Amino acid sequence: MTPEIEHLRVALDGLRAIVLKKLAGLSEDDARRSTVGSGTNVAGLVQHLTFAEWKWFGDDPGRSERSMTVDPAVSLRTVRAAYREACEAANAFIAVTGDGDAPLTRNGRATTLRAVLVGMIEETARHAGHADIIREQLDGRTGR
Repeated sequence: MTPEIEHLRVALDGLRAIVLKKLAGLSEDDARRSTVGSGTNVAGLVQHLTFAEWKWFGDDPGRSERSMTVDPAVSLRTVRAAYREACEAANAFIAVTGDGDAPLTRNGRATTLRAVLVGMIEETARHAGHADIIREQLDGRTGR
């Protein structure tokens, strides 16, 4: 893996950890509770990011729900475990691919590992910010 790709992977891992921290300590109900008009909630953000990890790095985008509505039968433990599994699989893919200029085909279009990493960093950062705001509205907890 090139130093550039390792740097991008470390940045993405940091954002992933922030997302999981925003879910930590919430009850099943609070994790699914929305404080905004769109219905966005912390558990749903994690579920959506799991979908995005599989979509961009995995071989089976059907493994997770794109929706930000988590089925009541799915526990937070399952939501967390699915996200961790997707992130681990993504990191394995990144390590094997290794080169930022490596050509990839994702979602029917040509791209590179660098472009996919930058896009996933952007997606994760945006949703980490959403999770931060929702968490603050739920219980006043702020910070990384």
